[in-house]
Amino acid sequence: MFVFISIALLFLIALVMLILRLTRRDFGYHWLIAAGGAFVAWLMVLLAGINLPVSLQISALNLRTFPNLITLSADRFSWPFVLGLGTLILATLITDVVRAYDLDWTNWASSLIITAFGLIAVLSGNLLTFIFAWTAFDLIHVIILLLQLQSGSSRRRAVLVFFSRLLGTASLLIAGVISVSDNNIFLLERASANAIIFIVLAAGFRLLSMPADSPLHENPVKKRSLGTVMSLVSAAIVIAFLVRVAAALETVNISVNLWWVLIGLLGFISLLSAAAWLLAKDEIEGRHVWITGMAAIVLASALQAQPDASTAWGMAMLFSGGLIFLASVRVRFSLWITLVGLVGISTLPFTPAWNGLALFYPPFSLGMILYFAAIVLVVWGFSLHAVQIKSEPEGIERWIRIVYPFGLLIIPVVHIGWGLSFIPAIGEVPIIGWILGVVMCVLAFLGFFWQRRAGNIPRTFANRFNAFLDFSWFYSLLRILFDYASRFIFFLSSVLEGEGGILWVLLWIVLFLAIMLISLGA
Repeated sequence: MFVFISIALLFLIALVMLILRLTRRDFGYHWLIAAGGAFVAWLMVLLAGINLPVSLQISALNLRTFPNLITLSADRFSWPFVLGLGTLILATLITDVVRAYDLDWTNWASSLIITAFGLIAVLSGNLLTFIFAWTAFDLIHVIILLLQLQSGSSRRRAVLVFFSRLLGTASLLIAGVISVSDNNIFLLERASANAIIFIVLAAGFRLLSMPADSPLHENPVKKRSLGTVMSLVSAAIVIAFLVRVAAALETVNISVNLWWVLIGLLGFISLLSAAAWLLAKDEIEGRHVWITGMAAIVLASALQAQPDASTAWGMAMLFSGGLIFLASVRVRFSLWITLVGLVGISTLPFTPAWNGLALFYPPFSLGMILYFAAIVLVVWGFSLHAVQIKSEPEGIERWIRIVYPFGLLIIPVVHIGWGLSFIPAIGEVPIIGWILGVVMCVLAFLGFFWQRRAGNIPRTFANRFNAFLDFSWFYSLLRILFDYASRFIFFLSSVLEGEGGILWVLLWIVLFLAIMLISLGA
């Protein structure tokens, strides 16, 4: 039950901060309360890992189709991401101390609330819980964004992001209806082949909304702090879901041809994203392509029914990405902390991402070359961004210089510790698992040293990749659909509010009742 206590604690700390703001406007210790609460919640998450699995079930309907309406489950699929989100919020709040004067209590309270809803979504144990959790997270996400944003264009884009995520939720609801129709059950682990297709489509809609989070934040400091939490928590929700999809695919037969087409397309997206990550001006500019590329690798692993590989790549995205995005100060004596993040994505033997090489296990296909090249570019780009020097603010106090590195160091320490506890059975690792990671790292570091010494890649390529991978074209199409939907809703509203509105309501009620009676065979 420790993990559920940590969720309640995050909500409670945010509420306490709100009450203090309303009652004592001159209160100056909001950061200390937020960081202290996040530390206690993180300890609860660590204790939760000792006794797994743990589940919380809320039964509200006595129906065979819905034996447990709401199910939150901390197991081997969800707990790694719970650990990742708990570590991310703690590291974010600790590292915020270096620029605390540029932030306010709303930034920290919003980060706590986003993380709490993210934990609920990650812990979802069945399709119905996923639907409720996704919808709740999307609502709080768009509300916080609208409160933070000032420009009209950013607000409109935030609404379009929310609309695209609702399309994913609708696809998941369709998958649930199909699953009930085929298997008379609403569980992801027992979903039918037809339902799995809509489940993957639901994940795809949510992944398309990921690149839109980064450009929305207008304040540069909040873009690094709250923006990182929002982006990585949103991605972690989908990736934890995909890990469960990978486990479900182990028992479901899907058309192989369809799957290989999707895997090839995802390989192309991961390669473009990795190239854009390499060419980005800095890690914050490349954050959306980092998430897109790593998510594409996770989805490809899930489609090949590799839950351990999906988990490994998801944790690499969350931990190594969180480390470099939060490292706003990098002076020479602390630069090594950011470079430790390379361990988390290197795929070398006994490193956290070693399990991720299961993506390349037989049967082989030409599409795997795309993923091989993408991972090389990801490691190469991480190295380039990690060695960039970023000066600290003027007048920083000595105690902050001590606290700040610990906030960063906790991320790779937890990641490496988790990786050591999930090392695959040595005798079951094929020879490719011992060689491939070494080859990738050698190629990545050769590229790194070439670019540092003499290489120069034109920025034109980066601009073209970003133009495609920020999915502006998708949101242009979505805006057209959104406008038509708005007009239809306005039409319905005008009809219902007119003089004959009550008659239309009665007519629709009779029509729905007639359809239900016909479907029941009455």
